[in-house]
Amino acid sequence: MKPSDLSAVKLERGFSERRITADYVADALRDAIHRGELADGAELNQAALATHFGVSRVPVREAMRQLQAEGLIDTRAHRLAVVRALDLERVVELYDVRALLEGFAIERAVPRLSAADLRAAKVLDEQMLGDVDHARWLELNARFHRLLYAPSEAETTLELIDQLRARGERYVRLWSHGPGIHRPLEAGEEHTAIVALCEARDAAGARAAIERHIHHTRDRLMEHGSRAAAAAAAADGAA
Repeated sequence: MKPSDLSAVKLERGFSERRITADYVADALRDAIHRGELADGAELNQAALATHFGVSRVPVREAMRQLQAEGLIDTRAHRLAVVRALDLERVVELYDVRALLEGFAIERAVPRLSAADLRAAKVLDEQMLGDVDHARWLELNARFHRLLYAPSEAETTLELIDQLRARGERYVRLWSHGPGIHRPLEAGEEHTAIVALCEARDAAGARAAIERHIHHTRDRLMEHGSRAAAAAAAADGAA
C-alpha cells in the first residue's frame, strides 16, 4: 500500500496565520474524502499529516478519532489509518435507519410547525427547483429537512439524524452525479407533497411521505453504487 498523496488535501488561504485545531484538520480530511481526492484504502500517516498541516501529532490524532467515529476511516494493525471503502450494505442500513428516525421526527414536529416554518420550507423547495448546482442543492436539501424536524424538539433523535446524514454525505457526493441519480424534479415534487401534508397537519401522512422520500434516494444510490462497483471490478479484471 502506497502512502497517500497529501497534495489533494487543501489548505485554506491564510492557513499559516491561523491556529490549526483538530476540528480544522478533520474538516480538511473529511472534505478530501467526500470529494474522492483521498480514495478508498488511502493510507493516512500521522507523521505525514502533521508535517502537511504544520502541527504536532496531537490534533492529528484527535482528528483521526473524529473521522473514525464518523465511519470515514478504519484503523488497522499497528494503528495504521486508512480511508474506509464505500459499502453498498452500509448505504441500505444508513438510509433505512434514517427513514425510521426522520419519520418519527416529522410526525412529532407536524403539530408544532408554525406558519413561518411552513413558509420557509416552501421557499427552500422553490430554491431547489431553480437553477442551482448539485452542491448548492444538497445544502438546501439539508436545510429543508432540518427545518421541518426541528420543532419536534426530539434532541437525541435530531442529533442521530445529523450524524447519519454526515455519514451518508460521502455516498451522496460521490454517487449522485450519474444519469438519473441527481433527481431535483422528482425530489422537488416529493418535498412539495411533504410540505402540503405538514400544512394539513397530517402527521401520519407526512411520516409516510418522508420514509418513501428517503427510500427513493437509497434506491437510486444503490443503483448507481452497484454500477460503479461492477465497473471497478471489470477494470480490475482487465488490468
